Amino acid sequence: MIFAETERLYLRTLEREELPRMRELLNDWEIARWLTMLPFPYMSRDAEEFYIDMAARYARNEPQFYALALKTDNLIIGGVGLHPPRFPDHAEGEVEVGYWLAPLFWGRGLMSEAAREAVKIAFARPTTLCVGATTDIHNRASQNVLRKAGLRDMGIVPRNYRALRGADHVTRWFVTRDDYEKEQAA
Repeated sequence: MIFAETERLYLRTLEREELPRMRELLNDWEIARWLTMLPFPYMSRDAEEFYIDMAARYARNEPQFYALALKTDNLIIGGVGLHPPRFPDHAEGEVEVGYWLAPLFWGRGLMSEAAREAVKIAFARPTTLCVGATTDIHNRASQNVLRKAGLRDMGIVPRNYRALRGADHVTRWFVTRDDYEKEQAA
């Protein structure tokens, strides 16, 4: 099922037959090093557990993960997620956005395109009052993606959630529904 599309991408369901490709992509350290919750190496059982959880959410019409696929061939090249925030002191109505993209596709603006669409999807949900994100303080590319998606840099804060890797501090990003709607109207 296609949830949204941009000029060059589909944001769609992840299909079980795509798990080997997703596993191959996520076993690239250039992706995994920035994803604090991703097991590495990413094993078949990790992919299967993730798929079972996401398939159940798709069935309940509560998607949290959108496979990114180029419109030209519909092959998965990354993913974007909208999930409950990890910060214990998150804002009411907050949804956290996270994403990854295969390095072969970096530097083309694809992730910015997908993140903008994900923020749009988040605010289409009436319960979403704000969208937040965190990045490694050294991940400038990810910070640029969030900036282009309309989130604002809220500064460096202690990471007070469990993670498998990464620094003790993260850069926090945030946009409220009101600010998003004002920006879209301008």
